[in-house]
Amino acid sequence: MRNHFFLAVGVALCLASCGKKETQQEEKSAGPSYTFELRNFKLNSDNCKADSAHCASYEVSYPEFTGLDSAVSNKIRYKIDSVLSAGYSEGLVQTFEQNGKLFIEEYQNFIKEDPEPMGGGWYYSANVNVEQSLDSLLTLSIYTEDFAGGAHPNSATIYLNINPKTGARVSLNDVLKPGYTNALTQSAESIFRKKRELADTASLKNNAFDFPGDKFQLNKNYGFVKDGIVFYYNSYEVGAYAAGPTEVIVPYTEIKDWLK
Repeated sequence: MRNHFFLAVGVALCLASCGKKETQQEEKSAGPSYTFELRNFKLNSDNCKADSAHCASYEVSYPEFTGLDSAVSNKIRYKIDSVLSAGYSEGLVQTFEQNGKLFIEEYQNFIKEDPEPMGGGWYYSANVNVEQSLDSLLTLSIYTEDFAGGAHPNSATIYLNINPKTGARVSLNDVLKPGYTNALTQSAESIFRKKRELADTASLKNNAFDFPGDKFQLNKNYGFVKDGIVFYYNSYEVGAYAAGPTEVIVPYTEIKDWLK
């Protein structure tokens, strides 16, 4: 089928308008061969009390999958751990359980030197959400927020696109036909400008957005969600912290001619 991926991600309304009711019904009744349940991992520093300024907490909410090959499950877990290890294990990938212990230990060592730290307690929170679960595609969004002193907390959202049969990464090149870059970039830029209330001809640089050569670019932080392809620009990535993140969702209907 020409738009196989387009159908797989559930754009049933478009299919109905094209008169492909039998395919719509087939997709509606189909489901992935695996399931998941959300689990929670949490660690607190010693003598930690709720809302205490003298406390450190580390918490991760994550999906546990059933029905996947064990090697694939291990690959998925490794990819999640890789994201959650960023900034906490000196470039090494550790489990989030290990990172949690390290985070708590660092806090306890810190308060030994400064028993009355400014800014309150430390915390790290991560939510691993399943955005898309199909036999051919698993898309996860990982939202992290942390505070370990400083002017403000830090937060980020990272997307992972995985083939649940192999554990391999699913990229734009796997989903779109060759030559898609210009069309996808144009659609994404138009949406970015609307979100940021910028005129079509307005300079990005003059409006405090930092793109190379003052030209909008797609980033590598994208996910295949139900409504389209989402590109997520985190704080500091293309603008100041005060500007906040920007989420750009390009509907599949806008790029249907490029879908494999």
